[in-house]
Parts: sequence; C-alpha cells; structure tokens
Amino acid sequence: MGGDDLASDDEFLFEEGIIETSNERGTAISSDDDNSVASGDVDVKREVPSSKSKKRKAGNDQPSASSTKSKKEKQPTSSSKIMIQAGRGIALDSSDAQAMFIGTVYSHSVKLTAAGAGATGEEEEDTNNNGGEEGDKAIQPEKFLFQPHHFYAPPSTIDATTAQKHHSNLSMYLRQSGVLPSLKRLKNWKHNNSPMVIVLTLSARRSVELLQQLSFLKLPVAKLFAKHMSVGDQVDLLNGDGGGGKGKKSGRCFPIGVGTPGRLLTLLRHGREANGKPGALRLNHTELIVIDCHEDSKGFNVTTLKDTVPELMQFMKEGVVGELERRKDKIKVALF
Repeated sequence: MGGDDLASDDEFLFEEGIIETSNERGTAISSDDDNSVASGDVDVKREVPSSKSKKRKAGNDQPSASSTKSKKEKQPTSSSKIMIQAGRGIALDSSDAQAMFIGTVYSHSVKLTAAGAGATGEEEEDTNNNGGEEGDKAIQPEKFLFQPHHFYAPPSTIDATTAQKHHSNLSMYLRQSGVLPSLKRLKNWKHNNSPMVIVLTLSARRSVELLQQLSFLKLPVAKLFAKHMSVGDQVDLLNGDGGGGKGKKSGRCFPIGVGTPGRLLTLLRHGREANGKPGALRLNHTELIVIDCHEDSKGFNVTTLKDTVPELMQFMKEGVVGELERRKDKIKVALF
C-alpha cells in the first residue's frame, strides 16, 4: 500500500510510478503504443544487403546530431507522461485547470478500476451511501464531472507571490488564504467521525511533515495513516473513545485529519458492509478536502503516483463525490 513508509521513531508520531491509462484495446498505454504494429498486420520483407550497401552502411554508423534531434522530436509522448507534467504545479493553477486535471485523473482511474474488477452493480451503489437519505442512491459517482466551482479559488486580491507563500506552509494556508469559511468554527468543532478538514498526502512521512506545520494552530489533529496506529485505534479515536490514555475516553473531536489515501479509504469503509451504517470516517459534516500536491524526489505527487492514485480516486468516488452533489457549496476541494 502506498504511503506506508515510516519508522516508529519519528518525532511527531507520539503526542517509479505513473498513471496507467488504457487504449481502446484495454491495454496499458505506453510511449511506444502509437507506433506499434501488431504482428500479421503488415508483410515485412527482409532484404539481404549487398557488399556495396554494407560499405555505405559502415560509413554511416554514427547518426548525425540533426537526425538524432529529429527522432527525439518525433517520438510521441505517452498519456501518462502528459498527466505527470500537468500535475506539477497544479496547486497554484486556476480552479478551471484543477477541475480539468482532477476530472481527467478521476475518469481514467474509475474506468481502469471498473475494467479490473468487473461489473459490481449494486455493491458499488451501496458503498457510495455515506449516511444520507434515500435520494442519495440516484447519485452515480462513475459519471460525476468535476467543475471549477467544486474547487477553492483564491480571491483576486491574492497575487501569485502571496499565493505561493501560503502554499509553503499548511497552517498559513488554512489561516490566511481564505480557504476556510470560518477559523472560529474550526477551533470549536463538535462533530465526531467527520473532521472539518481532511488532508490527503503522498505518504506517511509527508503526513508527519504536515503535522509539524499544523502544530502552530494548537488544535488536535487526527493521525490517519499507517505505521503509527492500528485501524482499530484510529476508529476509536474518530469515535471519541480513544486518545485519553490508559483506556480512558478522550471525548475529543478532531477538527483536522491528516492521512494517506489507503488508510482514509479503509476508515471510510470500516463498518459499512457489516451493518450498513456509515463508516468510521464520515464526510457528512466535512467542509474542506485538501489534496496535498507535494512532489517527491522524482517529481510525483499524490495525484500522479501509481501507488496512491487508485486509492485517492476511490476515496473521492466513495466519499467526496456524493457530498459535492448533496451539499453543493458547503464542501470544497482544495489543492495545496
């Protein structure tokens, strides 16, 4: 599972991938697919070279710089590489660009998941019921289209330099960018199981970095990633039954939750199939979904790394999409 990369002694724990897309034949698209030809489609004739042609060939073994350059220019760019390039710096782009990018990744991921798992029908419909009313069953997440109004757009008074400064620190981003409708409500959050802000990160190690940044707010933050707590302990934490020490109830509500897509998806599903009730993690009161677009050493982020994309988009499908449909402007997606 992507994102599980922490040792047990990280300070804040105590208190090559690409997007795979498919072509019409259902196979993974690579940079060679555009020029590939199936065997049997054309007749290939082998020509035995003469001694003269061998001499001419020997004199031209080393290709010129111009021919090498032209070959590189003609080489097609794969869909996955295009998406990786588009994902770099997307957090500072417009809400229109963000909607197009996330929508494209989402649609590809949903199609690939459906192709891999086969038709699930009613089972998928049940998993998308996030504790809402009966009318929620009409929502079809696989056909959902992300729109610019689903994403936070900073006011025009914030220039590019200021926006870049806000994105350098998550605490500053939440306090100063205007992404939160109410800081007072964040500090007085009273809803168990449904943090006001949920942050999805590339890895557990990145989650710890963000915990350090959020410490400035002096608010309880739910650590929702592996290598720190078991799923059971995190369920108790969200229910308000854990974190009090020595088996005592904490009675705390967590206004912010930070975690990896895999663990957040597990908590979203936890308890659903057994009794039909909402999972341990619920989004019915959540107001902000923050997708952390921090890049790793190879330039991948949570929206482009193949270890995290399927779980991230499945979390969006099962948890976020329904809330965007039901609650309209009461919940936003923000790219940090």
